[in-house]
Amino acid sequence: MTEHQHTTSKGVWAIRIAGLALLAYTFAMTFLVPLGPGIQDVVVTQTELTDKGGVYEVEVIGHGTHFSKTAPRVFLLRGKGVLNATAVKSMDDTHLKCRVRLPAVIPSPSFDVYVNNEIDGTMSYANGFFASGLKVVSKATLPDEPGVLENLSASNLGFHFPFQPNIMESIRNLMLHVPMWFTMFLLMGISFAQSIRTLRLGGDPDRDLRAVASVKVGLWFGVLGLLTGSLWARFTWGAWWVDDPQLNGAFVTVMVYAGYLVLRGSVQDAKLRSRLSAVYNLFGFCLLVVLLMVLPRFTESLHPGKGGNPAFSSYDLDSALRAAFYPAVLGWMILGTWMYSLQLNMERLTQRIADARLTRACMPLPLLLVTPASTTALEDVFTTSGKMPVVTGVAVIILAGLALWWIRAAQKLRRLTHEESNLNSPSDA
Repeated sequence: MTEHQHTTSKGVWAIRIAGLALLAYTFAMTFLVPLGPGIQDVVVTQTELTDKGGVYEVEVIGHGTHFSKTAPRVFLLRGKGVLNATAVKSMDDTHLKCRVRLPAVIPSPSFDVYVNNEIDGTMSYANGFFASGLKVVSKATLPDEPGVLENLSASNLGFHFPFQPNIMESIRNLMLHVPMWFTMFLLMGISFAQSIRTLRLGGDPDRDLRAVASVKVGLWFGVLGLLTGSLWARFTWGAWWVDDPQLNGAFVTVMVYAGYLVLRGSVQDAKLRSRLSAVYNLFGFCLLVVLLMVLPRFTESLHPGKGGNPAFSSYDLDSALRAAFYPAVLGWMILGTWMYSLQLNMERLTQRIADARLTRACMPLPLLLVTPASTTALEDVFTTSGKMPVVTGVAVIILAGLALWWIRAAQKLRRLTHEESNLNSPSDA
């Protein structure tokens, strides 16, 4: 039996080391892989209208582009109609100007803007150009300039993350913020399963301890998810908190599980406490699934994959992001289960000490609620470099939060071990 336990322990440590390696890989990918080039904005600087149509002077603002080192081509696309821009002139690597001629009657005032060159490949900006002053007739057709979309230069760049105009560099938070919720789901799922076994075994105390340990660690990841999500939202959607069903559901879920801990602290009888909290936990997990997985898909939401908003997998979770995202989720989950095993050890030590002293352990978990202060003076800092400081801020929040948990856990384990040793020493007998 001892040899089997030793083998299992070595296997568990191998998994944990693999998890740490995955997280090291995640952070390396998050901060070292470059963001691909893209169009950040399209600005119409001048308009000339005549009976034959309109002539528009357009400025294209790129991010991570190489306009001055190449010969860019610019064209507009609306349905099957393609218009080639003329007089393309690169101002620098990220700015170019061009001229667009449109007929007097157009099918739509908005057009997708495409830029192609031999280094960056093809970049697009959906509905980036808006034509004012022309007559709009839905059945109108645009002249198709043959050959515009043919023989486009492919990207000459190496491995990079995809560019999205609104989130830009902060797309890297996909490997940091999103796995917080995946890990919380896993831990609350463990708690759900242990609560079922608690009820089935008539209030089994060890299964009850497993359930509360996973909830405590899961709540930690939930709070980190809320804090990092709030920072990301501030510099993507313009507010620390918006009326979004996904955000509201996440907050309600965290509060429901905080209520689970409050319930446990308010019931004196151990057997009754384990049964009541198990029933509450089953309700809490079902609510979590409804609020975070079901309801947002049927309501309007700013989150990708919700309310008609396309998911990452359909528009920008390309091979580069997959190579970083999936290992990140696995690595954070392994870390979460490791924290769960330590928390369970603390719960068992506390229970043994309580039994030895014939008293009830009281371990409330304070929930830190932060109302972010105004950051007007720091807004420019967070929006520079394609919002890369937002990624750094998210990483700092996660690392600081996890470091706080590990310091707290190490101190508590030492204290509990010392207390148990004193209680079991012959001098105290």
